[in-house]
Amino acid sequence: MAKLEGCANCAKILLIVFNIIFFIVGIALLAVGIWVVTSPYNLDILAILDNPILESGAYLIIALGAFIFVVSFLGCCGAWMENRLMLIIYFIIVLLIFIAQLIGCAVIIAYKDKVDEFVTNNLRKTMNMYKGEQNEDKYSVGWNALQVLLECCGTNNYTDWMETPWYGNNTNIMVGGQSLKPEWPATCCKVDNNLAPVTDGGFPMPTNLTYCYGVGVSEMMRNEYLNTEGCYMAFEDWVKSRALYIGGVGLGLAFLEVMGLVLSMCLAIILKKQ
Repeated sequence: MAKLEGCANCAKILLIVFNIIFFIVGIALLAVGIWVVTSPYNLDILAILDNPILESGAYLIIALGAFIFVVSFLGCCGAWMENRLMLIIYFIIVLLIFIAQLIGCAVIIAYKDKVDEFVTNNLRKTMNMYKGEQNEDKYSVGWNALQVLLECCGTNNYTDWMETPWYGNNTNIMVGGQSLKPEWPATCCKVDNNLAPVTDGGFPMPTNLTYCYGVGVSEMMRNEYLNTEGCYMAFEDWVKSRALYIGGVGLGLAFLEVMGLVLSMCLAIILKKQ
């Protein structure tokens, strides 16, 4: 096979360079996925949306990163070895990834108006499945995590808890020398370190549980120790902040995919003519 020269050689070098960047993007996706999995609360919070796809989303990102890692290696090898078959296989795989991304974006755009309703309904539904601060089921751990991390309480505000089975099943406890029936979980109380992991039914201790439950203090003072705002808006902001990371990587990935498609096809056509 004759040595590639001029524009053909330039296309080969560019394809190798773009696949090296593609390789780095794959590593970035792996890093983002691992970060979501290992960061405190992330998976616990996603669990309360009660959607298997969302719950496994972080692992899908990790799988995609690993897949891109392999595909970029295939593209580099195909360009370096000037192997037309490898380039065609690379082109088909990247094209399929690109089409899947377009479909994903279309679905998100089509259903974006229903996202708010979905989140609100699922937050309310899973509140009714909450059992307590010490329980280890996914809804209890998820709500404890959500309220501690995002410093919120209930879906709309702290009074939502008084409309749940959890409140109806509550019994009186002693707080500050006074017997009372908790109207919201202790995880609604402000804590000194809201990044302490919620695991094995445990949670960060409130800064002052007595004041949080309003024992011996005014409502204004109580609110200094209670997270009064609902979790809906806080959760929406939390999702958006993580979507920025994933969206940024996705845009970079789409650009690299288009370049990879164009360069691999051009190089495959050139190799066929030789």
